[in-house]
Amino acid sequence: MAGGDWSSLPADLLDLVSGHLATERDHLHVRQVCTHWRASVTSRLAAPFRPWVIASSADPLGLGSTGKYSLWLPDGVGRIEVSSPTDLPYCCGTSCGWLVLADDKKSPTQLVLWEPCSGTRILLPPLARVIQEKIDHNLLYWRPGEAAWTAYMPEGEAHYTCLRTHSAAFHAGKMYCANLIKRIAVYDLSQVAALASPPPMIVQHLLPHYSPAAHFVTFNGSLLLVLLFHNDSTPLFPEVYKVDPRDITPSRLFLDLQKSERVKDLGAYSLFLGRGDSFALSAEEHPTICRNCIYYVGPYAHRQKKQRWALVFDLESQVLEAITFPAMDNDNSAKGWWPFSWFCPRKSVLLKKG
Repeated sequence: MAGGDWSSLPADLLDLVSGHLATERDHLHVRQVCTHWRASVTSRLAAPFRPWVIASSADPLGLGSTGKYSLWLPDGVGRIEVSSPTDLPYCCGTSCGWLVLADDKKSPTQLVLWEPCSGTRILLPPLARVIQEKIDHNLLYWRPGEAAWTAYMPEGEAHYTCLRTHSAAFHAGKMYCANLIKRIAVYDLSQVAALASPPPMIVQHLLPHYSPAAHFVTFNGSLLLVLLFHNDSTPLFPEVYKVDPRDITPSRLFLDLQKSERVKDLGAYSLFLGRGDSFALSAEEHPTICRNCIYYVGPYAHRQKKQRWALVFDLESQVLEAITFPAMDNDNSAKGWWPFSWFCPRKSVLLKKG
């Protein structure tokens, strides 16, 4: 390096240093220094920025428990090639930075929690028996030490569990679920290991009925409920409420959201909604996302036609931005990939090309 010109640092040294950076913001700043620095570290940082979109090879409106999957950047342009297990090509869902993978769609014999940063696998009981019994879309539960999953079908409540669950969130020892017809269920998991029967459940209908989808999200110690609305001209218009868990009781048939606090400012955070796991992320820790926004992927974004890959709604400006499907995938709804959920690894994943 002559005359203190940092832009002339050797490419192999820059590549080595970039492998020790701790945050995605540091990686972004390295790329912004100059063209030489950006070119020198690009080979290592094939997919550093989170979150990612999980896409299915089948339309999510018709998707069952599992489907062949791929990982994408939020704009749908860059596919993320991680070294995922080749013996587990089907994805059942995500939770807290883990992917739930299976070896077969119809009769899986392996069900594994997989963490892409470390490659860690946690083996779960297989789903072959419960799928063969045709209880797809039902809630299943399993306690450590048991040999198999059990379908949650308590007497008088099968009507809820036979419908597709859109959203699930965990808060204060309870699991909150919202299904296809905006009916919510709360499961008390605080003593599940000691109970011989399924975890206790409270069920109520969710209002308003004209909302096509609802998502629970935990955020800064609170429980949020996001309602999604749409019409022919507005594909997504969300309303966010802070729900008091005490309002969800067996004595009340409906959840009255007029008593709940309307949330219009998430601060430096944004919400990511899709089928299954939903979560909040800080824009300060994830520099490629915008603050105070709601990001959505799923069937209510594309509505059976490949028009919108994802939707981004700014809570402050009330402006909706639609991210279109990749051009090569846009003209054929029978092929390609359908985005249906978000995935955020627990830390940045550095990929070394070649």
